[in-house]
Amino acid sequence: MGLPSWYAVAVLFLVSVFNFMDRQLLAILLEPIKRDLGASDTVMGLLTGFAFVLFFALASVPIARAADVRSRRNIIAGALAFWSVMTMLSGLATSFVQLAAARVGLGLGEAATSPAGQSMISDLFSRTRRTAPLSVLAVAAPVGFMVAFVLGGYLNQAIGWRMTFVALGAPGLLLAIIVMMTVREPRRGGTEDGGWIDEGRYEFHDAISYLSSLRSLRWLVAGAALNVFAAWAALVWSASFLIRVHGLDTSAAGAALGFGIGVGGAVGTFLGGLAAGYLGRRDTRWLLWIPALTSLLAVPFLVLFLSVPVAAAPAMYFGTALFGPSMLGPVMSVTQGLAKVRMRALAAALTAMAFNLFGAGLGPLTVGVLSDYLSPDFGPESIRYALLFPVTVALLGAAICFFRGASHVRNELNRVA
Repeated sequence: MGLPSWYAVAVLFLVSVFNFMDRQLLAILLEPIKRDLGASDTVMGLLTGFAFVLFFALASVPIARAADVRSRRNIIAGALAFWSVMTMLSGLATSFVQLAAARVGLGLGEAATSPAGQSMISDLFSRTRRTAPLSVLAVAAPVGFMVAFVLGGYLNQAIGWRMTFVALGAPGLLLAIIVMMTVREPRRGGTEDGGWIDEGRYEFHDAISYLSSLRSLRWLVAGAALNVFAAWAALVWSASFLIRVHGLDTSAAGAALGFGIGVGGAVGTFLGGLAAGYLGRRDTRWLLWIPALTSLLAVPFLVLFLSVPVAAAPAMYFGTALFGPSMLGPVMSVTQGLAKVRMRALAAALTAMAFNLFGAGLGPLTVGVLSDYLSPDFGPESIRYALLFPVTVALLGAAICFFRGASHVRNELNRVA
């Protein structure tokens, strides 16, 4: 659990930053792409949601099965190289169909990163020390989003959206080489806290049966799905909200949102993980109480972001980003703690598939459909109301689900241990 372990965490963090940067780059470029391709909000919601998420979710399960028996490092490096090429090809698209095809490829490549990375970290750190490195991995999401919004918005103004995809996709190829050359594959189960370790290779249906029997995991997935619904809806459409309602360009909108997404999201994710890890040693229910509380705290900031003048909007978005993603570290820690040794990548993939299909798929699409529906009556203001109702309801629902899961998590984690 020394320097080589934390070096692996650092490299996996960078891989995840590229993952989320390439994934979310489309959000800051949405308005110029929409104009060039002549698409509606519904179509762009589909492009940012299901065109990516459906294939991301479906591919994650077979890739995770492979990661539970084969080299996770090699899988991550190959996937990183593949999706980096897909990001670059997005800049060559001349139609909605071509851009959707590149997004499908992006989803297929990025499906490998999180399950294999979480599994590797679980074999580098013991259960009682796992929440902190997993929270570091989770921090990659807001950092990647910040880079996408700030650098993507600036590059769009300077070189256009097509070359922006190329410029931000290319460095991933170099990082893939670094992963292959410098990261070691850890021994499975090497950090378990004594006793007998179940390293059996379970059939797929046995793994599904075991994981679905855990009530805390079922409530965790429901809460994470609703939280991700709110997060992706806000991430995809907040820049469009600032551009349409407040008249900002992509560079100004990216700068306004980037600080909140990056700094607020990183601080919230890391502190949420640390708080859950610290309090969880006293009572493991805190591992899900923290996500419940932070989901509630994100609601008033989201409402204010959509209501205040543009000068105050970045501060309100900072609050939304601070509390919204704080569930990531605890959710990953609980999932890995409940799963058996050769079931960890699959557990991460199955839970991510469930909440990504619902959350990341339906979130942007729901807002896009509502915006088109309300547009005849509200014009550019339709995006404000399309964001307000579904996002706040989803966050409140997430809090309820996490609280319910907390009532079961202590007994089920103790039983596994």
